[in-house]
Amino acid sequence: MNMSIDEWFKHVREKYAAHMQCGKGCTACCYGLFDISMKDARDVARGFQALPADVQERVRSKATAIHRAAVEPLADAGVPTVFGEDDPRIDEIVEAANSPACPFLGDEGECLIYEHRPLSCRLEGVPMVDVRDGLFGDWCELNFTDGVSKEAMADLKLDYDAINEAAENTGEVTFIASVVAEYEFWSLRL
Repeated sequence: MNMSIDEWFKHVREKYAAHMQCGKGCTACCYGLFDISMKDARDVARGFQALPADVQERVRSKATAIHRAAVEPLADAGVPTVFGEDDPRIDEIVEAANSPACPFLGDEGECLIYEHRPLSCRLEGVPMVDVRDGLFGDWCELNFTDGVSKEAMADLKLDYDAINEAAENTGEVTFIASVVAEYEFWSLRL
């Protein structure tokens, strides 16, 4: 792929506008707890660092509540809260979190760290089609409600192995709320 994920998404959104609801103010994908890579955790920390102090405090309050509810039951949780990407506890934590709003979701439905949002947020919404394995995973129920045409399938193809490699995927993950709640740790890695 010769364009960035953001450019690709913009292209898909423009070409398939009649099939997509994604846009400013749509927050359907901003609810739920999901894991992010270590590189994304550093980007999230940078975005948090760039926010005004009063906004940081509001985000920190939300994130800390989510983080505590998610990882407090774990006896062996340390700082930072990091898991192997195949750790079965991730699914348990995500399920128990009960789909909280992302702590970076602003009052107007905007992403407060849009330029620093994780890869999973950048890819969210459209059907995921891998160049080798084809269509996989779920996509936003507001998009492509009539299915995915052959033309769209071709346009949506990405090399997810290459994306993971470029994302410096180390096999370790954390949560957005954990990055903010444990910001002192992450700020030292910026």
